[in-house]
Amino acid sequence: AISVDGKKLNFTPLDKAMVPPPMYAGYVELPAPVVGITSRPSFYHDSPSQDGARKIEFIATMSNGKLAMLQSGGKVKNGNTMIHGFEPPCLAATIDLQTINCAVGESETKSLQATCLRDLTIIDTDDNSYTVVALYSPQATQNQHHNFDSLVEMKISWGDSSETEQVDVDVTITELLQLESRALRIVNWADTEYAPGARGSALIELNDGMLLEYNQGGTIETCEAGALLEACPSIAGIFDAHSNEISATDPIDGSEVCHDAHSQRLVVGLSSRYRLYCGERLLSSASSSFEVSLSHRFITHVTIGSRPHLHFLPIESLRDFDPFTESDNHAVLDGYEPRLVERGARLVSIFPSRPSLVLQMPRGNLEGISPRGLVLPYVMSKIQNGEIHEAFDIMRRQRVDLNMIVDLNPSNFLSCVADQLICQIQKIDSINLFVSSLIDVDSTFKYPVPSWIRQGIPGATNVYGDDSKVNVVCRKMRELMLSVEKEGITSSGKTVEQGHFLLPILSTFAKESPPKVEKALLLIKDSASSAKAKQSKGKSALISEYVQSSIQYLAFLSDYELIFNTALGMYDFDLAKAVARHSQMDPKVYLPMLKRLRELPISLARYDVDVKLKRFESALRHLVDSSSYNETDEEMANHKNKCMSFIEEHSLHKLGLELFQEDADFYRSIMVSLGERMLKERKSEEALTVFLLADPKCLDGGKRAARDCGDWKAYFACCAEDNETLSTDQVTNLAETISSQFGNMKDKSDAFASAARILQDYCQDVGYAVDMLLSGHLWSEGRRVAHLHNRPDLVKKCVDASVTYAQTCIDDLVDRASTFETTIARYAEVIELRRNAIKEAEEAGAEIHDDSASMFSMASTISNTSLSSSASGRSMGSVGSVGTVASVSTVISVGATSTFSFTGDVDNMKHKSKFNKIGRDKKKKQKKSRNSRRRKPGGEEELTELVATLTHGCPDEYYVAVISSTLIFLMQSGKRSMAEQLLDSYTSIETVVLKSQTERLGKDRKKQEEIERSTRMEGGIYQLVQHPCEKDIDAIRCKPLPETVTKVFSFLL
Repeated sequence: AISVDGKKLNFTPLDKAMVPPPMYAGYVELPAPVVGITSRPSFYHDSPSQDGARKIEFIATMSNGKLAMLQSGGKVKNGNTMIHGFEPPCLAATIDLQTINCAVGESETKSLQATCLRDLTIIDTDDNSYTVVALYSPQATQNQHHNFDSLVEMKISWGDSSETEQVDVDVTITELLQLESRALRIVNWADTEYAPGARGSALIELNDGMLLEYNQGGTIETCEAGALLEACPSIAGIFDAHSNEISATDPIDGSEVCHDAHSQRLVVGLSSRYRLYCGERLLSSASSSFEVSLSHRFITHVTIGSRPHLHFLPIESLRDFDPFTESDNHAVLDGYEPRLVERGARLVSIFPSRPSLVLQMPRGNLEGISPRGLVLPYVMSKIQNGEIHEAFDIMRRQRVDLNMIVDLNPSNFLSCVADQLICQIQKIDSINLFVSSLIDVDSTFKYPVPSWIRQGIPGATNVYGDDSKVNVVCRKMRELMLSVEKEGITSSGKTVEQGHFLLPILSTFAKESPPKVEKALLLIKDSASSAKAKQSKGKSALISEYVQSSIQYLAFLSDYELIFNTALGMYDFDLAKAVARHSQMDPKVYLPMLKRLRELPISLARYDVDVKLKRFESALRHLVDSSSYNETDEEMANHKNKCMSFIEEHSLHKLGLELFQEDADFYRSIMVSLGERMLKERKSEEALTVFLLADPKCLDGGKRAARDCGDWKAYFACCAEDNETLSTDQVTNLAETISSQFGNMKDKSDAFASAARILQDYCQDVGYAVDMLLSGHLWSEGRRVAHLHNRPDLVKKCVDASVTYAQTCIDDLVDRASTFETTIARYAEVIELRRNAIKEAEEAGAEIHDDSASMFSMASTISNTSLSSSASGRSMGSVGSVGTVASVSTVISVGATSTFSFTGDVDNMKHKSKFNKIGRDKKKKQKKSRNSRRRKPGGEEELTELVATLTHGCPDEYYVAVISSTLIFLMQSGKRSMAEQLLDSYTSIETVVLKSQTERLGKDRKKQEEIERSTRMEGGIYQLVQHPCEKDIDAIRCKPLPETVTKVFSFLL
């Protein structure tokens, strides 16, 4: 950093000392006050200077019209420094521009007023000369000011001797060009170091914001970046936006990359009104300062306001930004990871070689910060280039998620970065930190990867397969570390001792999911034989300091109780004692327990350990193995009883059957126990199979299971095999139990058929059997059974029952048709209200709750009632039962039913007076709760009831089948008139349903077309809104009768 203080130029190396003005680290004093200063830029393919050679770094313009050349290097030292290792430049020569050589036009000496020169800019250099351009403002003549400036190109040459303090300087004016108007600034291109074409060129800004390019030799042309929207005193230009530090050379091997012949200019300017522009684009309406950093690929600026931020605009985004194709300008130009800063802060500089910058606070002090916007891309570039140690160190200090080392390029990490991490990172604690920070989350969602880094990363592929990221990375790291320890040397040539990576390997075991604590303990046990563990003489290797420290570290990652239980589960009691040594466990507890386990036989000791750790399958295996310790029959019997108790307690029947295949008696006992368990779990069918699979069969359990699952055939088969004779009453009770099962109409019909078969086969009660068949609407089967046993009375009973049922069906179908017409009309009104509610909720962006969008239909004159389709079933023995479908419908009232009565037994409903104070002191909370439960007309609750009524209003498939069988039976029995009435009733409801649906859908379609037409005429966008239940309701139709029925009646009617 350079600051001007009169005759003194104060220098401060910000990378060594953050010294704010007016303080400094070194200075140089000039003969006259300083007006301006320019520094030598780095150019593309500069030749390296020799050590000790004189280097002219700065040219200062002084108030007396002379130029001061400042040098660094050489044998002449300034000595005015306050920081060790820093030497400020010293004065090499002064140049008097009053009389200089001019090579323009005629070769003659001309006078040039040096005080009229400004904005000196070095555009080219060689070993002993500079090519400098400057703006020249002619003096007023005859009190008239000129409205133009001139551009002066000069060549400044000096001798190459570094022995003397002063330097002989020769200045020659090579070009003198007149500009069209006043010039505001002339600057170097920011990418002179990276772009070959920027050498010998400069950027000129006129007072009106027009941009020009000057090329060495006197060529001026309009800049292709376009004019700025207003004049900007502070500008910076990029000669080729495609050329920068990273793309100019390959990041791996440093080979050069060919540049595009058609380079792209990019110019950024800050106006006097603090507006930041990039060409014709306004980047920020209030910014205090900005800086172009090609090494970081950002244009950084500090905003002004109540919440100022440090913004980072990627150069690639500005270069590729197209306002005609981008939908949201702010989304593209907001930048990368803004950083909140103090009000009044200004950007001083950005370090090109590290992710840091310097800000000057409003109090004048300087602060160096490392914002995320610089740190993240810098770290990603380092990871991509294989510099893992530097990237890791920065990430650790800046608290960046270490998962980014993996997530940036997972396939590259598994192939080479993991090995580089092990080789480059020296500290074991750092590797432990990396492993412990792994999580199964992609950190690139939190830290977006810039486009210029993403270009070198292959497309996303599932490199982890079916496993998780943490498990795959831990296994890879562990394989590499074990391989390095085995070979004794890393891929970089570093020697590694055995056990060097013990702690990181333990970290990989503990970090996996689930943790592999057992393998970690095995590794610790194996390491106990190493030289480090044997250093403690006279002690067990497992209690040595080396092993104990490893166990303590594993406990830090996991838990002492888990590690102790794992050691017990390995049946290594010495290792378990070593784990418990430094834990919080009470020695009075674990020492006697370990001693007792050592004294027990191996199988019993392992059985106790497995039971303690709730590994019941392993415990059963060890319990069975312990049978070898039993000698007498009594001990063997007790052992089997213990095994059976253990099997039943922990439901280990499958394993028990596997272990006792050779013992037939005990195998059967386990089968019976399994059947009893299934019977308790209400798995009757499975229990029946298991009981009958036992050898010999468990008939008692089979009968109980058959009764529970309703398998009467298996029940009577078990009774026959068991030589059990059932009485008539027992069979009758069983038949009645089967017929009383709940279910739909078809299930009840099947149950009645089964009950009839039982009564007929086992009781010979033909009358009761026919009654069961008639209750299940099985007219033809009842008639067959009656004829089989020559019972004309029962035949007549079947015919009468079918006639009665037909009349009941006729009444039910009439009620259904009337209910459907009433309900479908109300449904049309309610569905319109619900559509409007859905549309309003979508426009408001709110969720639709049950009744929050309910409305009242004031124009509706239809009573809010609907008929429930669920019918009340009659008793089992009722001959004319309709079943669960064809029953008297229930009326559902929209409002709450009245409970008022003049008389009653409830005290609080009696007349109240001053003598009767019943209920006066009670709070009226019950009334509020009753009103809160009242259904709102037009709401979701009413719509749900209407949908249920309409859905069940039409006869279902089985009901239609029953009606068809009834029609055929009536025709076969000579009851043609009743059959025709039943057919007319069903045809009537079929017609009513079809007509009602057709008319409703037609009206709704016309209404939607009118709404669409009016919406489009008003210039709006029509969008059809539907309720989720509409498709099901629109599809409701009556099931057609079978073709056999319709053909018969087609000949008769």
